[in-house]
Amino acid sequence: MARPPRSRSRSIASRRQGRPAGDAPRKAPPTPLDVAARVLSRGSRTEAELAARLERMGYSAGKVAETIARCRELRYVDDAAVAMDRARALRARGAGSLRIATELEARGVPEVLVAAAVEESLAGEGEVAWAERALARQRIDVRDPHARARAWRLLAARGFPEDVIADVVPDGE
Repeated sequence: MARPPRSRSRSIASRRQGRPAGDAPRKAPPTPLDVAARVLSRGSRTEAELAARLERMGYSAGKVAETIARCRELRYVDDAAVAMDRARALRARGAGSLRIATELEARGVPEVLVAAAVEESLAGEGEVAWAERALARQRIDVRDPHARARAWRLLAARGFPEDVIADVVPDGE
């Protein structure tokens, strides 16, 4: 004898628990630590960036401070490591000290860590050597009078200090 077809109106879970379909248990809202872990799993963030994200999501300032402290204990956040990594990456792409410092400050890194990261990103070389490397990568010959203005603009846009640019790009005389 054939069985009658099952009713598809209720989900398997609701049939097992004797609840009507649609009455599934509601999930508890995520804790700030859950949100922080999810955000940090996508990439490194500074404490300031993480705090801003949690505040935008509506968590109270007290909960945010507790969460940041717990993330620091668990070593989920490390502003010094984020600053060093970002400074090295920017320097490798041809950025100067001013640009590196500006970006790190915008990410909420404390000034002491910014200065240390900028210094460490130089890798024992002078800023002039990095500026010359940036010009060489763009194949700009500063001996060419027509290329001097372009070289100056490029280095200034990349965040090299004026005194470094003056050392690298000779006067037109």
